[in-house]
Amino acid sequence: MRFFRSFAVAIALFSGLSAQADEGWTDLDLSSARLIAAQTAAPADGPLQVGVDIRLVDGWKTYWRSPGDAGYPVTVDWSGSDNAQPTQMQWPAPHRFSLFDLDTFGYGERVVFPVNVNVPDPTQPVQLNAVVDYLLCKEICVPQVASVSLTLEPGTPTAGPDAQLIDFYLSQVPGDGSQSGLSLDDVTLTDTGNGISVRVKSVFPLTSPDVVVEGPEDFLFSRPMIELQENGLGFSATLEAETFEGTPADLAGKNLTLTIVDGTRGLEAHLNTAAFAQATTGISISAFLGFVGIAFVGGMILNLMPCVLPVLSLKLLSVVSYGGHSPARVRLSFLASALGILASFWVLALGAVALRSIGVAVGWGIQFQNPYFLVFMAVIVTVFAYNLLGMFEIPLPKWMSGAAQIGNSDTLKGHFLTGVFATLLATPCSAPFVGTAIGFALSSGTFEILVIFTALGVGLAAPFLLVAVFPRLATSMPKPGKWMLTMKKVLGLALAATTVWLLFVIAGVSGQSLAIVVSVGLVAMGAALWTGRSVQGWGGAIGATLAIVVLALLFSPSVITSPQPGASSVATAEFGVFNVAERDRLVSAGEVVFVDVTADWCITCQVNKRIALSDGDVRAALEAEGVVPLQADWTQRDDSILSYLTSHGRYGIPFNVVYGPGAPDGIVLPELLTRGAVLDALREAQG
Repeated sequence: MRFFRSFAVAIALFSGLSAQADEGWTDLDLSSARLIAAQTAAPADGPLQVGVDIRLVDGWKTYWRSPGDAGYPVTVDWSGSDNAQPTQMQWPAPHRFSLFDLDTFGYGERVVFPVNVNVPDPTQPVQLNAVVDYLLCKEICVPQVASVSLTLEPGTPTAGPDAQLIDFYLSQVPGDGSQSGLSLDDVTLTDTGNGISVRVKSVFPLTSPDVVVEGPEDFLFSRPMIELQENGLGFSATLEAETFEGTPADLAGKNLTLTIVDGTRGLEAHLNTAAFAQATTGISISAFLGFVGIAFVGGMILNLMPCVLPVLSLKLLSVVSYGGHSPARVRLSFLASALGILASFWVLALGAVALRSIGVAVGWGIQFQNPYFLVFMAVIVTVFAYNLLGMFEIPLPKWMSGAAQIGNSDTLKGHFLTGVFATLLATPCSAPFVGTAIGFALSSGTFEILVIFTALGVGLAAPFLLVAVFPRLATSMPKPGKWMLTMKKVLGLALAATTVWLLFVIAGVSGQSLAIVVSVGLVAMGAALWTGRSVQGWGGAIGATLAIVVLALLFSPSVITSPQPGASSVATAEFGVFNVAERDRLVSAGEVVFVDVTADWCITCQVNKRIALSDGDVRAALEAEGVVPLQADWTQRDDSILSYLTSHGRYGIPFNVVYGPGAPDGIVLPELLTRGAVLDALREAQG
């Protein structure tokens, strides 16, 4: 996270770097300026990172790109440079300086402005010559003009002595908030139309949040009225706008830039008020019903996703067992399964509302990042598989026997649990339309969350409801016979394959050691159940007792280790590690960036890799010069990835987006990737 990186670099700077010799400074009366570089030579495969370093006499300040009620911004003229093409200067998060009724924005003591420099010929020297024009103010204001230069000889680039200093200030440049733990929750126009209301979330406790708004040149924005949440993980702010003449400003249809600042952390968002002008009266009924319909269709499609198929196979077994049974009995059982699905979605919705209310970020499928949940699911699925494979036909404790017969039990509880199980296995999947529906729900209020999650549940329960309405679909199936024994074994093996998948997910979340321990435990549990089945007399009780002992050991805290946040994000042969700063650097250098947010537990992600990303033409396009694929691995909890998702209005994966000169804001791809969609987006992003 940027927050921790900035803190660590600051310690290093003030403890060691401050002692280095003052070289290359241009000294003026009230300040000094110089050019510094992060590398000792120009890299051959990317831009050179430099910085405009300005030190001020105590008590003086200089200005940000939007200085506020007075002052003017720092400007740099690079026209005297040779073999160097500097790009736009980047601005670290500013501080607000208030004097009476005047507010200005800028920096005190010291500031470094990072700049990326494209070098046409890395084999030749790089000569940077710049004229830095800035204004210093205290009780009076004094213009300053400093001529600074820097020469780098060709060679093998290594980290320079000022690399950490540049990185320290680069980490303060506001991005989309994913690296600083900030996210923009909501922006609306006030009732009068001449102000905006902003709601912000934070992963870390806020210290001194501020909001700076840039808009039309003749608009002035008031100081924000900030209301901090009790837990310190969010705040709301309201700002009013007026013209230079002092009349209320009409913000409808205006382009605004919001900069959220909390100390050295920042977030920047570019908005057009036309996109949220209707927020004061709420979303229209027709638009809301459209999202409800999208959620229903997405829930239906979830039935076809690989993660739900094992549950449907269990229900298929129960369907064939209904051959010749009464329609009323069939209807009631399928209604119970549908109710299990709906109840599960209501629990998920209420959980999302509760977590949001205490400032915790939520996402679709994040329970698959929890090793306890994964071990629980592996045990349950394995018990189902053992039951279908005939590993036990002995009396187990009621809670275990009832669970083991999900989909095959003739009790309403068993059918209800079938629906619950279907929902649990559906949550790591993000089918088409599901991401859109979840994104709308989690960015809206409590009512919208409950309605959208209900529509998703009704969609997932649609096959069960269909049989409940037309029970003949089940009663017309062949009557049970010996052929069912073979089917039970086939379905048992299918569930065993699901257990293997869960073990791979456990290995990705908490390491191979836990996956091996769980594997041995599941085999030991099966051996205990088989022993109980084979031994006469007290064998059943012995087998059940041994199985329970194994379960207790599996859920011991000494066995299950917590995952390390973000530790799964490692570079691969095909993909580099994603972070927002790297994406911005590459896009500013004219590169096309393909971002893949994935996880081991996301089956849809794996399908995308097998079908679309493994296609020969797609692989060739991703390996082409000027294209950089980056991957964000969300197998383990990583709040920066969740913040990045929420910045795009997404709360689940897979999520793929392409950035480039022709698409600086990104082209979001569908949940199910196709060869054509990826290639078209790459071409469009090239501009």
